[in-house]
Formats: sequence, structure tokens, C-alpha cells
Amino acid sequence: MRGIPIGSSMSTAGSSSISVTDSRVLVTGGFGFIGSWLAHKLVADGNSVTLLDIASPAGSCAEALGLTTHPDVRCVIGDLMDPGAFSGLGTEFTHIVHAAGFLGIHKVVEQPVATLDVNILATRTVLEFARAQQDLKRVVLFSTSEVYGQEASDVSETDPAVVGTDSTRWGYAASKLAVEFYGRAYHEHHHVPVVTVRPFNVYGPHRAGSNAMTALVSRALRGEELHISGDGSQSRAWCEITDFVDGLIRCLAMPEAVGEIFNLGDDKTALSLLELAEKIVDLTSSASSIRVIGDAVPDVRSRRPVIDKARTILGYAPSTSVDEGITAVVRAMRETADGVLAQSAR
Repeated sequence: MRGIPIGSSMSTAGSSSISVTDSRVLVTGGFGFIGSWLAHKLVADGNSVTLLDIASPAGSCAEALGLTTHPDVRCVIGDLMDPGAFSGLGTEFTHIVHAAGFLGIHKVVEQPVATLDVNILATRTVLEFARAQQDLKRVVLFSTSEVYGQEASDVSETDPAVVGTDSTRWGYAASKLAVEFYGRAYHEHHHVPVVTVRPFNVYGPHRAGSNAMTALVSRALRGEELHISGDGSQSRAWCEITDFVDGLIRCLAMPEAVGEIFNLGDDKTALSLLELAEKIVDLTSSASSIRVIGDAVPDVRSRRPVIDKARTILGYAPSTSVDEGITAVVRAMRETADGVLAQSAR
């Protein structure tokens, strides 16, 4: 699946008439998984895209999708914690998507100060940069489904935020709540056209990092033992990447989205981590065994969104089954020569 032709996709998500065209889009964290798939869709629809990220795009999702050599894509390396990161980018962006962030459960626990600094301070820098744009139509900020706490089954945007205080692990959720309030403040007081999204377990080809789907598929393809953290009963609703990108495009394109917060995920795909592992073993025809290894780090017990608001306002309708999504991940890993390093699943 490396070098997917611009204009192709894995599913029918985003096939409706809602799109962004003839626009100039900045994506922070643009070499990463979500930023790259969003850019893939944007350039296919005739937009120019600038990808800003902290490290080289070599080996990234952006490279895998053919973005680093695309004529309508500009790749810029810069640290958002550096005041000069936006120097030279210009003031002509029509849309900004702030997908950069510090994440990963164990990474957050090990580096709690960096988590707060990167997620909070960089967001304000992005919003100040947005204020300087001459023809700005939209800014999309990323929050997280973790703002709903450890029991997040059937949660809607009107449910209260619940942030634990027993571990620095919850600093990620706290930092993303600050992102939400910054977005609201800049929208209400500076009239920046902000939309905030709360993603729910997005997965798909070319995602790296400590996520369950990547780790389990990688181990299954190698015939290695699949490791499940906690007791394996933790439930997640899995959202395939092109479905998620369709939701982002709607946030970028539709005036009704401005000033709103949306759950973006799939409410029809909930599986426990153990059920996910069993499904992956079946779909890969793997001989791998499954072992529950536990974990001392607190975890979310259940996570499933109510997406009625996104359905009603945006027309958002995720349609990719878990089997279809996993099959796409498996196919991409099999076609990637170096594969993806297996990790313990969370």
C-alpha cells in the first residue's frame, strides 16, 4: 500500500459532495498518521497543503502515501515549541488543522512536563498564527476521547469531562481540555473560526507508535505471541482512518461546524482488546497465541462515542467495518518490506 495514488482510497468514506477545494491548508503534525491521511484527501481534491512536523518525513506515513514528492505538498520541518517554527510559512492559509501533539500512554507518564508544554503551549502558538492569516476560513483543533474519563461508554459532547488525579497518565486528557478552552476562547474573543474534534481510537495503514491495532497485527503477521495490557476486557470503538478523515473534511468545509465540539469515531464497532486480538488472529490466519500481561498504568475501561451531533450537523456517517479496516492494515503491513515494530498493545 506504499505510495497510494493520490485520489484513491480504502473505502467509500467521503464519497458525498462535501469537500474542500482550491484551498491552502496547513497541517501541523503533518507527517503523522492522521495528518498524512487528511493531506492525502485534500490534495486529491485539488488543494495545496503544507505539512509541518518536528522530524524528517523519511519513513513516515506521509512518505508512504506519496505526499513527500507530490507537487501540491510542501514539507516543512519545525518544532512548534520554537517561536520561529512558523517563520516563512506566510499568511495566506485558508484552513489550519492542528494535529500535532504529545501522546502515547507510557510516553505521557514518562514525560509529563513535555506532555503539558507541547499540547497546551503549542496550541496557543497555532491559534496566534491563525489570527495572522488574511483569508482564514477554519481552524480544527484535536482534543481526545480521554476527556470523558475511565468509563466512556456511549458518551456525548454534553457529558461532563472527567480527569483522574491518581496518575500523571491523565495529564494528557487535562492538556487536551486546555486545548478545548483555548479554542473556545479564541473563537469567542478573537473570532477565530475554530472547530474542535474528540477522536475515538482511529486506526488504519501506516500508523506507527504504541497503539493496539498496529502492535497486534504486526505480531500476528510474524507469528509472535500477542500481548494484551490490563485484563483484556477494556472496550474500544474502532474508527477506520478514511471514515475519520471524512469527518475532518466536513469540519473544514461546513459553516455549521464553527464553534462546535464533535465526537468523531464509529459507534458501531466496539470490541474488547481480547476480542480484537482474536479477530486479528483469525483474519491473518496466524498461529499466534494471546497472552494478557496486565499493566500498572491506569487505563480507560470502555470507550464508545455517541455521534448523533456529528450525524445531525455534519452528515457524518462512518461506514467501514472492523473486518474491512483490519484487512487494509494487514495488506499494508504485508506490502511494506520493513514492516512495523511489534509493541505491547494498549
